[in-house]
Amino acid sequence: MENKKYNVTIVQATDSDQTSELAPALAKLFKITADKAEKILQKKSFVIKKETDKATAEKFHKAISAIGVNCRINEIAETEEDIALPKIEDVQASESGRPLTDITRPDITPLHNEQADLSLVERPAGKPDKEEKIKPIDNVAPENYCPECGTIRASADSTCIHCGYDPVEIRTTNTKSILIKLAIVVIVLAIVGAIAFPYYQQYAKQMQVQNDLKLAFDTRNRITDFILQTNFWPNQNIDAGLDKLISNRSLKSVVVGDDSVITVIVRAEALQGTEQTLIFTPKTLKGRVVWNCLEGTLQEEYRPEVCRKQAL
Repeated sequence: MENKKYNVTIVQATDSDQTSELAPALAKLFKITADKAEKILQKKSFVIKKETDKATAEKFHKAISAIGVNCRINEIAETEEDIALPKIEDVQASESGRPLTDITRPDITPLHNEQADLSLVERPAGKPDKEEKIKPIDNVAPENYCPECGTIRASADSTCIHCGYDPVEIRTTNTKSILIKLAIVVIVLAIVGAIAFPYYQQYAKQMQVQNDLKLAFDTRNRITDFILQTNFWPNQNIDAGLDKLISNRSLKSVVVGDDSVITVIVRAEALQGTEQTLIFTPKTLKGRVVWNCLEGTLQEEYRPEVCRKQAL
């Protein structure tokens, strides 16, 4: 059985700038302050681990070399006292005996199964308290937690290393989705507008002509009052005291003719076509003057309701 012991020694770096660069990494590895780590590196040699077994020495050597610090393993020579000690011969286990790592005996646990602790901080003997190793993480902003799996990220915009959640990519995708939806809405509105606009124009023309036809109805009412007061049926505008030219933006003229028949000429521009007419014909009924406005060439959609022919 090999009982050799080894020392792990840190050798001074040749460059002072290199010492300053390596000190933080060494301090982090052994959980010591940066000043203490720098003092260790400034020494010509420093035994970082004394009288340890070969496996532990190799772990230290591998960890220290990985951060760029010069390190070597030195075997400790046996002293005369060590040589004089009797050696324990291998004892053949009897059939009734069982090894200390026998899996059928859960009350016996294998020795030396703990992980090597590279920290130089003094700790009490015995197994380390697990509660001391697991400490709650304080001062973490809520937005730094991954909304998908809860992993702590470097910042709110960082990609989660656990589940791959990428907030930047998600925002980009959402922005593209919104733009696509807006484009669809604009296209739909454009199509609806293109279809509805001609109907709106037609409706607007109808309302304009019907509103302007109020002038013709006012003229009709004045003729009615004139006939009832004078019992005379005028044959021209001047007979009833009306202006010779009666017109507005949609009506080219309102003219009183024989037997008080009123002829209204609607402008071609208002109809976007040719001129059309609406004719008011009066007659007496039980002492009253009544008018018929169903005649003329004016299209039905431009006529007021009272002047439209009712469908049978």
